[in-house]
Amino acid sequence: MHNSVTINAPALRMIRRPADLTTALARPLASALLVAGALGVARAEDIDLKKPQPQGLTRTPVKIDLPPGGRVMEFSKWKTVIPPNDVVGEVKPGMFCTENRELQYTKNIDQWLHFSVEKAFKAEAVRYGFSTPEDAISVFDDKGSNGADYRVGATLMAFDYRTCGNKDQSGSAWSKVKWEVFSVRRQQVVYSAVIENSFASTKDLPEKEFDTAVMTALVDNLLADPAFVAVIKSGGMAEAVPAQAQAALHLNAGQVVTGGVDQGTPRILAAVATVESGIGSGSAFYISQDGYLLTNKHVVGDDKFVRVKLSNGRSLVGEVIRVDKVRDVALLHTDPVGSEVLSLRTDAGTVGEVVYAVGSPYGQSLSGTITRGVLSARRVFEGVPFLQSDVSVNPGNSGGPLIDGSGRVIGMSAIKTEAQGINIFIPIDDVLDKLSLTLGASAAAAPSAAPATK
Repeated sequence: MHNSVTINAPALRMIRRPADLTTALARPLASALLVAGALGVARAEDIDLKKPQPQGLTRTPVKIDLPPGGRVMEFSKWKTVIPPNDVVGEVKPGMFCTENRELQYTKNIDQWLHFSVEKAFKAEAVRYGFSTPEDAISVFDDKGSNGADYRVGATLMAFDYRTCGNKDQSGSAWSKVKWEVFSVRRQQVVYSAVIENSFASTKDLPEKEFDTAVMTALVDNLLADPAFVAVIKSGGMAEAVPAQAQAALHLNAGQVVTGGVDQGTPRILAAVATVESGIGSGSAFYISQDGYLLTNKHVVGDDKFVRVKLSNGRSLVGEVIRVDKVRDVALLHTDPVGSEVLSLRTDAGTVGEVVYAVGSPYGQSLSGTITRGVLSARRVFEGVPFLQSDVSVNPGNSGGPLIDGSGRVIGMSAIKTEAQGINIFIPIDDVLDKLSLTLGASAAAAPSAAPATK
């Protein structure tokens, strides 16, 4: 899928920073704020220093036992919604703490917090068994299904830091953080929560020790969240609410593409479309001349209607008929298109045979792209079957078909890994099963379709 939510930053590593930030990043927070010139007048939307500091959670994680190889988690995304120069607390330097200095949020402080939270996350995740070291097994290693790959992101929504002292200081800190966990295997966010965090010390602590404790408390509240624990233990499945069984839907395929890739490529490309939703774009392919097509759930997001663009330039409104969130598949419906559709091959193919990926990498401008490779392996990751191929795919291919030389679909594009030549697809028989679909001579009644636009 091609959208702005792809999480691909370096993870659990000290990121490279400009030389002029090195000193600021090495300093404790209070010193860094003062060095940055973070003094100013509070505005109406700033923290009200006249009121008591908000109180958040102070939870302690429990060490957990994971399968051999553990889970590989990366802290890979940081952002803030705090506007520049907003007041985020106060420092009272000196022996008697009589001088009040307001602290403003700056770019340097944001980078300092990013660095500190990332460092604390790495240490605490390994300490409590949630993650293995950086050289741990990857889910895409050829070593079975004992690894998993998560990318963790944090959005700082509010921050209030109040201390008293010089080199040694006492005080408290409060923050509100939105945590999200992205499953690379499932290509979707499997955990999201807003957590308020508190740390306080009446005892004077060295500045660095105080700030380390603030960041550790922030991370520990995530690791102690029962919902987060359940997601990691389950391999990313715990958040999924058991779906009600979907009634079987019987579709009439109609006329399908014949002649294989050698003779039927233009008709194959005509059966593959670009899907544009509120969160980005991906690919889809028609399996019924009545207007039914398949794609990934993460391509359509939570939208009920999406834009479906055909290779001939025609634009249709597509209705999301049914989805399976856990398997990341969706069924769409448009007006009948008239052109031939793709046939399906449900034996998942033979390892070593030539296969082709078709889709719209990077959106409609590159629609109709077809690449060639081989079916490298059949994989089972934590009990879930996948196909592996070295065929080239890119963001925007999500939801597109993996076809054999005869032009029959054997899988749906799902995961582009960072490893060269390793891409993951959902077997087409599993797509049909999860959506309760069958293909045959007679079709179920089609829902009313939204109007087409030119």
